[in-house]
Order: sequence, then C-alpha cells, then structure tokens
Amino acid sequence: MEGEYINICKLNKSLYCKINSNITTDEVIITYKQIDHINEQRKGGYDKYKNKLEEIIISPDYIIEDTKHINTGLVIKQYDRNVVVVLKLNTNSDNKKNSIITIWEIKDKRLQRYLLTHKTIYKRE
Repeated sequence: MEGEYINICKLNKSLYCKINSNITTDEVIITYKQIDHINEQRKGGYDKYKNKLEEIIISPDYIIEDTKHINTGLVIKQYDRNVVVVLKLNTNSDNKKNSIITIWEIKDKRLQRYLLTHKTIYKRE
C-alpha cells in the first residue's frame, strides 16, 4: 500500500502562497502511510476528522507558518476542539502533490501560544 494515497481536495493557492509562491499543483492528498501514522500516534485523528479535511484545507480559521519544516503550514480549524493539519506544499515540478503530514488537536491555550510565537499567514475575518 505504500505510495498510494487518497485525494482530499483542490487547494486555493491564493490562501497558501505566502508560505511559498511557487506552489506547482492544487491537488491535496494523504498517503495511507500517513493515515496509519496519524491513527497510531495522534489518537485516531484521521478517523475522527477524515470527513472534515476538505473543509479544513479550503476554509481554515488560521494558517500559521511551520518554523520546523520548509514549505509547510499549520492549518487550523476550530470545532469543539482546535484541529491542526500539517500541510506540506509541493513547490517543484517533480509531479508530487501537496500532502497532509499529520493531524492533531490542541487546546485554546496552545492555539494562543502558536499565534503569539509563529507567523500568521492567514486569519479568517
């Protein structure tokens, strides 16, 4: 199964271009390998949010710069919990797609800390 993936949605490049303006595709995917990682390491985060991934990517409440990884953003949507989706953007022409790396939940206090310590790329008005 390694190397196989699920199509999630089409990316609105204008929302994400401040992370890197050279986004080569609008396709967003998640690999089966990442699904296994998320469900094992992130308390079933994929199973819990798989039906909301398109909404999170297309209509986030925040996009925050990921300071640890190049061309990557923390995409945050507020439901009953704050959901963080780490999205790796493809910025070269190697036929790869934008890819969800992981998903987790954070409390309001951590969200406020992220907003204070990281560059906010986008905030829903």
